[in-house]
Amino acid sequence: MKSLLIDPRIAGVAGDILLAALLDLTSDQECIPLLNKAVCELTHCTASINAVHATSMGIGALRIEIGLEGERFASAEDLARAFKNISNFMEMPPAVIEKGLEVISTLAEAESSVHQDHYHLHEVGSVDTVIDIAGVLWLLDKYNYMNGKILCLPVAVGNGMTSTDHGEIPAPAPATLEILCKRLIPVTSSSENFELATPTGVALLACIVNNFITVYPTSTPLKIGKGAGNAEFKASPNIIRIIENIPSYENNEQAVLLETLVDDTSGEVLGHALNEMLDAGALDAYISPATGKKNRPAQLVSILCLPGEEKKMSRKLMQHTGSIGVRAQVVDRFIANRNIDKYQVEINGTKYPVRIKTSTFDQHLISRKPEFDDLVVISKQTGLTPRIISEEVKRQCFLPIKDSNE
Repeated sequence: MKSLLIDPRIAGVAGDILLAALLDLTSDQECIPLLNKAVCELTHCTASINAVHATSMGIGALRIEIGLEGERFASAEDLARAFKNISNFMEMPPAVIEKGLEVISTLAEAESSVHQDHYHLHEVGSVDTVIDIAGVLWLLDKYNYMNGKILCLPVAVGNGMTSTDHGEIPAPAPATLEILCKRLIPVTSSSENFELATPTGVALLACIVNNFITVYPTSTPLKIGKGAGNAEFKASPNIIRIIENIPSYENNEQAVLLETLVDDTSGEVLGHALNEMLDAGALDAYISPATGKKNRPAQLVSILCLPGEEKKMSRKLMQHTGSIGVRAQVVDRFIANRNIDKYQVEINGTKYPVRIKTSTFDQHLISRKPEFDDLVVISKQTGLTPRIISEEVKRQCFLPIKDSNE
């Protein structure tokens, strides 16, 4: 299955450079002529859209050049209506059109939150916003990237001041920052005095990216697409990179492992701390015996959490254990696919519902077992032990099955 990695750490992200990078990655020849025709026929604008070869600090890339003459959109409804007209003209599937409307809704919510009673679309109310969204989604769908996994590294947001309808405002712009906060998109610093992340760019990321990560995943890169912006930077190329790759495992994802060593906390407190961490969203939490400073017996508390949550979880871990330091490292996490099917098991002439969980990894069977909670319910009704009921479930419900490795 195809997988994409978006790398906006150098020059941030904008709708046009995402579109340019995807065009470079796919070498597509249909998208730009189709967009030109759709915009000119279906909006009150005349458009000239071109993908041109460019260089930024000696690195070759594609750049989108858009010339527009026409009105801006006053409302999110107008923007959505224009997108639907263009996406239907481009024959996008309904699911892709819904994704585009989600991007527009994300933009509208951000603008509404920033401007409140004086809400209007400001910087994103132009036809080029529709062009960026339609072009990016059309390419992702055409080349089957929507059905794979799309990952993204931290987004450079830039420094300095940016010119808006509200005057000069520090980067990132208010609507951009609103989306970054609400969608928990990780950001990174940059020495460039430019607005590197735009509302349309981060809204697209918020809606198309499956996971935001902090380091390159274990994978095999196949090809690279590079999209260039218009500005010339002083210290780095103005380029976003998109890498098509093959993941090492389909079930691979990243997590953050937090660890702290404690030697002065009771078992009751540590047990409560684990429960609190799991309630707060930890993926896993466990304690291992260890030896601490001055050869004291100690406990190693380990917490697994999602990337982006490590600071919140570290604070909570310190509060509940009294620890004054937490180590963190990004780890690969391999997860079996799980599927639960419902069956009926007959015991002493009465049928009882029972769920059976089947786990597979890399197309290999890992386990099949009945849900223990269901066994307990049947046990209370029949007087038989869960162990005996489990054996009966396996006898009645488990068909012979072979591991694909055999």
